[in-house]
Amino acid sequence: MAEGPDVFSVAAWVCLCLGWPYSVRLAGRGAGRLPWIVWVTAWIGGLALQLGSGPAAAAVAAVAGIGALYGLAFGVGRFLQRDPREASTWAEAVWAAGPVVAAVAWSWSRYDHTFAGFPEPLATLTVAHFTVTFGLLPAAMAAWNREWQGAAGARLREIGTWGIVALPPLTGLLFALRSEALVPSLAEVGLTAGMAASLSLWWAGAQARAREQARVQLVALPLVSGVWLGAGYAAAQHFSWPWLGYTGMLGWHGAGNLICCMALIGMAPVADREAPIPAPDPGPPLAPGEEATALFVDNRHRPLGPWSPAAFAAAREALLGYRFYPPDVMRRRTQFEEEGRPARVGDRIGLGLLLPSLPGLPPIQLPAVSEVYALEDGPERVAFGYATTTAHYGEGRWRADVVREGDRLELYVYSHIRPSRWYVWLGLPVYRYFQSRAFHRGADALQAKVWAVNNPSST
Repeated sequence: MAEGPDVFSVAAWVCLCLGWPYSVRLAGRGAGRLPWIVWVTAWIGGLALQLGSGPAAAAVAAVAGIGALYGLAFGVGRFLQRDPREASTWAEAVWAAGPVVAAVAWSWSRYDHTFAGFPEPLATLTVAHFTVTFGLLPAAMAAWNREWQGAAGARLREIGTWGIVALPPLTGLLFALRSEALVPSLAEVGLTAGMAASLSLWWAGAQARAREQARVQLVALPLVSGVWLGAGYAAAQHFSWPWLGYTGMLGWHGAGNLICCMALIGMAPVADREAPIPAPDPGPPLAPGEEATALFVDNRHRPLGPWSPAAFAAAREALLGYRFYPPDVMRRRTQFEEEGRPARVGDRIGLGLLLPSLPGLPPIQLPAVSEVYALEDGPERVAFGYATTTAHYGEGRWRADVVREGDRLELYVYSHIRPSRWYVWLGLPVYRYFQSRAFHRGADALQAKVWAVNNPSST
């Protein structure tokens, strides 16, 4: 009779197939089909538990990696629209990255019961550690941080969250560099204690509305003790003290931490909405750069169709209201609309450039704030232009003119831009493609408005 799965493999399976998919609830409805994809791929990958070891088991286990990669793609999109100065932004990034390593460890350990050269039980326990420490725990902390934003204890929560963001990767690096696979270094022991201290600070800072505070602190207290137990175990391993073995640690430190993290996630509120459109914030200063230093300078032209007073009026309304781009290309909030008046020079515009992500996921939104610098409203020419602020992914200016030339209506769009964010430089060819695509989509939409006005019987 074939031997059944060991207790460590079962523990890893629970983390992979229950813990990680459950944490995706915090993404809310704005996650598209991510929850469905993660649940299905995790459970298919989890079937490897019954297949023993070898290439077939590893191939089935690898299916879980598909859901992890979807979670990473969603996390990248969310990171780009969050404030990188907040610890919660990085905690959510850790949540997106950790399960990828866990999925790789699951597949590798199903192949030959090792992971990156480490034997069992470390190979399989890597799945559990990366699911909880790099997944559920930072996700739960970030969710409660956002719910309690501005409440008492914010400083302690922020410091504690930064510790959980920074210390586990450093500990993992030292783990990978161990001279003896089963013996942690003294530095590892110190970092593990630092993680426990960080979680303790966050627990102490969990001060908000009385009922929420009591519930969260009560559920998190065993979690804090479980992390301190892990620090004690690392010290015992380093100094060769006779203490709990791996199996003994599974009870309080392993299962206890998993259950507490899932309870914190289950209690956390979920923002069931898509990413908000950036506000037309008056704060960020202008930073339009110069054409001489711009990376891309464009002068584009598009014939819109025959001129008529009605066609010109339709183009004028779209341009002066900054409804040039279709809503699936660019989302916007304008100061002049929020104040119920026409646009004027100096008004701010909140922008969200939408880039497609993986199939089934919502688009990635690049947030930005711009300021109107050019307005022209004449009987045969209308123009609208804006300049970038420091809260923009580029430095530049954009201006569109709709002009009557004889019996034709013409569109001219000028722009210069230089990326100001690392991720734009990193994906420069992709950004350039979508920049060009955005112009054509906008010109197509304006051309369609003119055509519809000039051909009312066809609509």
